Amino acid sequence: MTPLHHKNYQTNTLSEILKIVPEGSIVDSYLLFDGALEIALSKYQRFICAHTTQYVVYEFWKCLFENPNQIYNIVTSEHFKFDEQDYEYLQEHWAKYKDQFIRSAFFYLLNKCSTTGAISHGKLDFNKFNISNLFDLKTFKAPHHMHLVYDKNIDFIDSLQIETKGNYCLINAGVFSLDYFADGKSYGLDETRFEHKVLYQFFSNTDKKTIIIYKFRKQAYDLYSKEAKTLMLIDQYGKQTDVENAKEILIANF
Repeated sequence: MTPLHHKNYQTNTLSEILKIVPEGSIVDSYLLFDGALEIALSKYQRFICAHTTQYVVYEFWKCLFENPNQIYNIVTSEHFKFDEQDYEYLQEHWAKYKDQFIRSAFFYLLNKCSTTGAISHGKLDFNKFNISNLFDLKTFKAPHHMHLVYDKNIDFIDSLQIETKGNYCLINAGVFSLDYFADGKSYGLDETRFEHKVLYQFFSNTDKKTIIIYKFRKQAYDLYSKEAKTLMLIDQYGKQTDVENAKEILIANF
């Protein structure tokens, strides 16, 4: 189980992915954040290379894999206590702390208090930081079949072009958008910026066996229906459904 959450990357597509990605496959998974899908696939004997171009995301997972108890001890320390008025400052400055485990502790804390899961911005709900969250952190064990990959100094779309030993490319892309004014948006250190139309171009031209997951939007469904060989509408229970009940789209080029 993952100790993180993010509303854009929560997905119920696992059972359908297991049907089209055989056991023993090597899967390059991109846009790593909460890690829930990657961890679940690894437990079903899929070998996961979890990619991110965002160093703070990679660093959190690296520290979590190496020593989850150290993050837990920092988060539960008497010295790691903050008032509500401190959190806005922490959202802006948490990454400036020198120690990687302290930064990872802030990453965890801010994620748990965030209503969306974003680290560096958004509303905070302090009731979300509770004992059950800490249990997930304290008992975390690194999956045997999951490997972390930091794609350094490279754009996310460009990282998809790098040759790997993977059999499949998996992209949990979140919310589809063709917002042509996105250049004015502010992005946190934990967020990966990319153009969805460029991801569509990659999907249309690549020879890699590629799976993309989106939150359901009719715009994405109509666009990818032109190129996809597999196009599944998934409901809130992870079952295939119709347009009216769809919560997610699972798209594949095979």
